[in-house]
Amino acid sequence: MQIHPIFKNKFLFITVIFVVWVFFFAQYDIMSLRKQKAELKEMKEKIDYLEKEVARLQIEKNALKTEASTVEKYAREKYFMKSDNEDVFMLDTNVVKEVVKSKK
Repeated sequence: MQIHPIFKNKFLFITVIFVVWVFFFAQYDIMSLRKQKAELKEMKEKIDYLEKEVARLQIEKNALKTEASTVEKYAREKYFMKSDNEDVFMLDTNVVKEVVKSKK
């Protein structure tokens, strides 16, 4: 029975086993680190988006506190409020899109 030449060199054999262990079986293997790095990148992007959103909402909040025209615009857009001497017409955008598509 002959032994394969790679198994004769015990240092090479142990090195190969060590590399396989590090890549696939260790607690902090390469595959897990890559997944965690991708997840970290995604979380940082989410944090950046949320920080921008918070800044935008702070500006909107300050505008609502200080400007009467902004309060009126907000009330009209979000709560469909109106003045006593005007009428408000609400359109269902899905129906409008279907009508436009059918005319084409």
